[in-house]
Amino acid sequence: MGQDEWDQRFALAEAQRAGLAQLQEACAAHSARLLTHAADRQAAARQVQQLRGSSKGSPQLSARRNLSLRNLARAASPAPLMGGGHAPHGPDRAVETTAQFLEWYGGVEARLAAEQDAESHAYAERLRAHTRACAEMRASVARAEARLDAVGAAYARVCAQTGGVRAACAELQTRRERLARADAEIGAQLCVYDELADIARLFSAPGDVCRDAGFLPALGRAERALEFLSRHADARDSELYAQRFAQCRTRALTLIKMHATHAFRRLGGDAARATQAAQVDVRFRAAAVGLRPLLRALCERRRSDDAAQVLGDVQHAYFQARRAWLRAHVPRALQAIAREHAGGGAADTLRDWCAFMMGVCADEGRLHAEFFGGDGGDELRAHEDLAMELFHEQVRPQIIREADVGALAALSLTLLTYQRPAPADGAPADLDAFYAAADAVLSDVQQRLAFRAQEYVRTQIAGFRMGAADLDHAARWVRDGAPWEYPPVARTRWLAAQLSGCVDPEVLRGLAGEALAACKQSVVGQARALRDATADGEQLAHAFVTGALPLAEQAVADLLI
Repeated sequence: MGQDEWDQRFALAEAQRAGLAQLQEACAAHSARLLTHAADRQAAARQVQQLRGSSKGSPQLSARRNLSLRNLARAASPAPLMGGGHAPHGPDRAVETTAQFLEWYGGVEARLAAEQDAESHAYAERLRAHTRACAEMRASVARAEARLDAVGAAYARVCAQTGGVRAACAELQTRRERLARADAEIGAQLCVYDELADIARLFSAPGDVCRDAGFLPALGRAERALEFLSRHADARDSELYAQRFAQCRTRALTLIKMHATHAFRRLGGDAARATQAAQVDVRFRAAAVGLRPLLRALCERRRSDDAAQVLGDVQHAYFQARRAWLRAHVPRALQAIAREHAGGGAADTLRDWCAFMMGVCADEGRLHAEFFGGDGGDELRAHEDLAMELFHEQVRPQIIREADVGALAALSLTLLTYQRPAPADGAPADLDAFYAAADAVLSDVQQRLAFRAQEYVRTQIAGFRMGAADLDHAARWVRDGAPWEYPPVARTRWLAAQLSGCVDPEVLRGLAGEALAACKQSVVGQARALRDATADGEQLAHAFVTGALPLAEQAVADLLI
């Protein structure tokens, strides 16, 4: 291969040419020995550069050729000598000719090819090992899939074969649960018979059994046992057990009655000796804390005859204890109120009495509710009526002794303020007895007022007689128009004003009519006396009648509108 062919085949790039120029400049500065072999080294360098240029220009060269060229370039680089020189190319000798370079290059390329072939064989062997492992894994997976398919098929066969067994077992389990529930129910019902001994032992124990915490629960169990036995009357020994449970229930009710009546008798004795209402109230409320559960248990069972009878006896003992206190307390308190108003008006005394009795009724209702709960019913109303009789016994003599029409009218107005409210106002039921007593007292006052009004009309209006001074005033009133009013006319107006709003409208019209008739009769009668007492008596009498009668009629008519 000629130089031109070499240069044409292995053309160098500009960068490679620039590197060779730098190498030539460096070689020019070396020693003479290096200059002697410079041509050969330059030729070898050009061959290397041409080879590198050819590899760059040929994209088909493999990585193997590129690695060979890199190793060749490292081998072609001169090694440094002692004294600043360079060793010849090759491991043993310097490359002086092209043939030597090609021989050296062929050896290097063979070694590189051997190394690469060995590495390739190693990778190929490793790849074959991995391939065998993958094949074995795939075979294992296939065997596992086959085993799973076999297991699935076997499971399907077992499920098909045991489906009937499972259905039978489910039915048996359902029957077992149903029987277990029935067993529990039977056991719960049979325990009723086992409770008889404990209940009888508790109710027959000495001492105050009612204070035991298990007393009321035992009574409830006994009643539930009676209900169970009544539903299963055909069971064995049911009649015998029913009799024993009934005896236990009767014993429990009797114990409650004995305990409550003893407590109320003790409270009644303490109340009869007490003088302070606050002390009595505290004692009763303290007793209510322990008696309330027992008494309310009786109230809940009042539909049965025996429990209703026991409850009636207990309530009778309670009301006896309260009456023992009220018989002494109410008259004493009413007399104390009367002493406070001594010398004052009777209306003020009656007002405070009514307020006190209203408080008594309210307190009785609240205290009864603390013991028995709920509405007291007819028993509480009868008890409060007896308390209000004490009030009526105190107020009735005051009404009978009162003769003044004005005072009686004030009493009537006072009692009218304590009338029963309308149903829409929601008056407490505890005050029914008070309102009934207030109505009765009001009726007495109004009757007394009507009687005294009639007596007033008879004595003060119809029985009026003019004296000399009255005749003189009447003459001057007729002749000169002097300010004066005929006394019966004034009294008629005053009586009508007093009665207005204090009595029923019909009674008011009747009394006003009587007063007006009496006033007219008095005017006519006294006109005759005026006529006989003066010289011009006829004219004076006529003028007196025509002037006084319209005034009397107007006074009554204004109040009756």
